Amino acid sequence: MNDMENLVIIQDGQPVTSSLLVAEVFGKRHVDVLRDIRKLHCSEHFRVRNFASLVEMKELPQGGASKAECYVMTKDGFTFLVMGYTGAKASEFKERYIAEFNQMERTLQSGIALRVAAVEENIKRRYLLTKELRDVNAQINELMKRHKSITKEMREIDNEDFAQLSLFPKYDPHTLKGAFPNKEKMPK
Repeated sequence: MNDMENLVIIQDGQPVTSSLLVAEVFGKRHVDVLRDIRKLHCSEHFRVRNFASLVEMKELPQGGASKAECYVMTKDGFTFLVMGYTGAKASEFKERYIAEFNQMERTLQSGIALRVAAVEENIKRRYLLTKELRDVNAQINELMKRHKSITKEMREIDNEDFAQLSLFPKYDPHTLKGAFPNKEKMPK
């Protein structure tokens, strides 16, 4: 790999690399890297957490199929594997891989930090909106009380007016069709 880019990728939210890339970068045959992984003296727990075996069946042009195996490994898996690789070139690549893993982890962490900050900001906004909504509801309750009071007062005024109008002899309070008396016919 000439440009040394994409040594580490993000898979399922964590930085990983593959046995194919390790073989290419360290100038080894892929079958040798696979053998090195299988022969690692590590616990089964460590192996399961840090090395995922992928098997792909590839169709051959002349017919049939071949089995292609590859391992995807975490930073810890990579570090454990390449500890045994020696020489100046191997050391240079180890440093490069470790730097790339660290950069990818920082990138992931900053993305998480940004999402957490956004959620925190939304929590603050939600709190302020809830408080404002409570204030608006209190104002609505006060307005509803005032509305009820005004309506009651208007009914009282209407009742007084109707009572006053019902004093006139020709006024029919039930049909509101009574005629008002003439001033001339009213007693003095």
